[in-house]
Amino acid sequence: MNNRLDFKGLDKSIRKQMIVDTAAFLFQKKGYRSTTLDDVSRELKITKAALYHYVSSKDELLSIIYTHTIKNIFMAGTSGVSGLGSPPYEKLRLFIRNHIKNIIIESLPMFSVFFSEENQLPEKDYQKITKEKRRYNRILEKIIKEGISKGVFKKVDVKLQSYAILGMCNWVYKWYKPGQAGYTPDQIADHFIAVLEGGLLKNNLLESRKSSTISKPINKMNKSELKKQTLYDLKRKCIDLIKLINEEEID
Repeated sequence: MNNRLDFKGLDKSIRKQMIVDTAAFLFQKKGYRSTTLDDVSRELKITKAALYHYVSSKDELLSIIYTHTIKNIFMAGTSGVSGLGSPPYEKLRLFIRNHIKNIIIESLPMFSVFFSEENQLPEKDYQKITKEKRRYNRILEKIIKEGISKGVFKKVDVKLQSYAILGMCNWVYKWYKPGQAGYTPDQIADHFIAVLEGGLLKNNLLESRKSSTISKPINKMNKSELKKQTLYDLKRKCIDLIKLINEEEID
C-alpha cells in the first residue's frame, strides 16, 4: 500500500495531525518563508487539492501549530503541578523535568517553529499566543512564590527567576539532536535541576566568596556587634533548617 492510500485510509483527525506535524518538520528544516503548501503535499504524497480539504493556507497551518503547542503541549501535565500537595522544591523539579522531557524534547520540530516564527503570525493570533504564554509562566511563578513564602526558596524577583528557568530549559531545542546529543532527557533535566538548586560554585568557594564580600564591614564592627551578627545569622539558618525538617515530616 502506497503512502497516498495509507493517508486516505486514516481517521480524519489523524490525517490533520499528520499535516500539522509535516508542516512543522518542513518549517523547521527550510524555514516558514521558504516552505510552500506544495512542499507539504509532496512530503505527504498527496495532491495539493487534497491538502486544501484540511487547511486553506500556509498561515492557517502556522496558527494551528502555535495553538496546538500551547493547548496540547504546554499545558499537558503542567497545569496541575502548582496545586499538588508536594513541597515547592518538588513541584519545581517536576515542572522542569516535564518541561524539558515531555514538552520540548518530545516535540522538537514544533518548538523550533514556535520560537523562531512567532513574528510571522497574524496580530490576532500573536496576541492570543502571548496571553497563553503568560498563563503558562504564571504556573511557574506561583511555585516560586510558594517556595519563598514557606522559606524554602531565597527571596528573589519572581518574574525574573521564572524567565531565567524557562530560558535555560527552552534553549534545549537549539542544541538537542535526538540520538546525537550524548545525553538522555533525564540526564539533562537532572543537571539543570542540580545547577538551579546548587549553583556552580563548590561549597568552600561559595563560603570564601561570602567571606570576602563581608570582610570589610566585619573589620569595622566591634566584638559586641560581631557577636550579635553571628548569632543572628545562626538563628536564621536554624529557622530555615527547622522549616525544611517540618515539611519533610509533613510529607
